[in-house]
Parts: sequence; structure tokens; C-alpha cells
Amino acid sequence: MDARSDERVLDRRALIATALLAGTGLALGTAAAPAAAGTDTGFRWCGRCQGMWFAFGGDNGHCPVHHWWDHNHQQDGSAHYWFVDERPAPGQDSFGMLALKWCQTCKGAFFGGGPGVCPNNSAGHTPSVRTFRIESNLLAPLSGFAKQGGWRRCVGCRALFFMGNGREVTHCPAEDHIFHFPAAFDSGSGIFVYEEYFPRFL
Repeated sequence: MDARSDERVLDRRALIATALLAGTGLALGTAAAPAAAGTDTGFRWCGRCQGMWFAFGGDNGHCPVHHWWDHNHQQDGSAHYWFVDERPAPGQDSFGMLALKWCQTCKGAFFGGGPGVCPNNSAGHTPSVRTFRIESNLLAPLSGFAKQGGWRRCVGCRALFFMGNGREVTHCPAEDHIFHFPAAFDSGSGIFVYEEYFPRFL
């Protein structure tokens, strides 16, 4: 965790209510992913911006890191991440909170409850029809599925991003930001800790 990072604090109750293997992320759990309706395995980590994005959306989206003519998200070195949507198969787990969408314009994964900031649409993200569950330290318990720690929610653009490689290599599309600002919450003792998210991987 980057101790020097400039974090902005959001109310975790409001987030819940609106509800790689990359770098050095901690892998947890051992259970395999079920091949069932209500799951989607199309999510990837982008090594350019450090964000999560949806690779099955018809194209490679629009990464906030500009490389001349190439604005595509990258998936080299990424695990295959998967999430359960709001219509799970009978008996399927319901761990985590129903909060994650992907943008139909930039393909980035982001937290619903607002439009956020899209690098390719001044009006904000264009939300996917489906909403997905994601496990976090905001809502216990965690499942036994294989998953990776080190992921954060940006309070600037609402993106799900990986901070395990350092905040200084992340890229936020919000105009007044350079790096992502990881959300944090009061642990109850006056000490603020980062919200941490645990995407599952195959």
C-alpha cells in the first residue's frame, strides 16, 4: 500500500446501500469457479492503466493511457476473472455486494450508483445491463473461491483498479487526477483503512 497516497474517504454504508494475476496481489481461496448461468468469466486486468475491464464487449475498449493511436486495454499477463451477476443459478452463492458494472463505451469495470468518469465519454460511463457481485472487506464473510486481493475503488472515476503494483502506475481519467484515489473507511477506532476488493479468478 502506498502510504503517501492522497486518499479520499467515502461513506461505506452509502456504497453498500447502492449496491492476475498481476503484480503482488494476494491470492485467497481454492474452490474452482462453477460453470453456471449467472456467471461471467470475461473480465481482465489492463497492464497499462491497472484497471479491470470486460474483454467480451465486442472490442478492447478505451484505456485512459494513450499510446499514440492505440487506446486499447491490454490483457497480457492477466488472469481470467469472473463474477456472479444479479441472476444467479439456483443454489449459486451470493457472497459480496451487488455493485459492479462495466462501461459499454470504455469497457472498464466500475461501481454503480453514479456515472463516474469515462475516458471516452464526457457524460460518464454507459452502464452494462448486468450488475455483478464483488467480495470485499466491507461485507463479511468471504467465499472459498480463488480470488485476489489488492484491488481498490477509485473515488474519482469509480473504477475498480489494482494497487498491488503501486498507486503511481495507475491512471485515472478524471480531469483533476493523475493517479487513482483509493476509497477508505473508518474502521471504528478512528483509523482509516482502504476498501479492498477480491475479484475471483479461474
